Amino acid sequence: MKKILLLFALVFPLLAFATDVTVKSVTVTVPEGFEGPLRQAQGPAVHVGYAKDSGPVGRTTFQITVIDIDPLLKFDGVPARERPASELLLDFANSMQRSRTDFDRTAPTVLVIGGLPAAKLRWTGKLEDVETVGTMYAFVAGDKVIHFNTQDVGSAPSPAMLEAESAFEAAKLSACDCKE
Repeated sequence: MKKILLLFALVFPLLAFATDVTVKSVTVTVPEGFEGPLRQAQGPAVHVGYAKDSGPVGRTTFQITVIDIDPLLKFDGVPARERPASELLLDFANSMQRSRTDFDRTAPTVLVIGGLPAAKLRWTGKLEDVETVGTMYAFVAGDKVIHFNTQDVGSAPSPAMLEAESAFEAAKLSACDCKE
């Protein structure tokens, strides 16, 4: 019995079970096998990331970013909280494009996350001559911009990326001044 308990104690910390993570007002169930979290705060943004081995050279990333919006911030005269999700998403995609060569992306598609309008797109590009693929989401929840991103090596989504996408699309919102 002691050997079994010792084995369990040694193996248990290495396993990554599905778990809920809440970043400010958004809760996402991190799929099984993703290890983390790594947390970083940068000014009004909080980033929380996880990773999962996806093959001999790949690691699928799973990142949640929540950014507090300055209530006075405007884009072309439009308050930031009223910007369409697709516009926000294109801003994030343009940022990703700066670190990739041969970058290509789909047009944003509209969906609903946590009861709010959101946008999604898929991209491909090379990072230091390695093919990469990713999916990102963006939407506004009250006074916060929510950005989800998953990526991996290759030219098509890995199974772990598809798990991440499902988790992002099932995110829940709580205690926010959300406006539809």
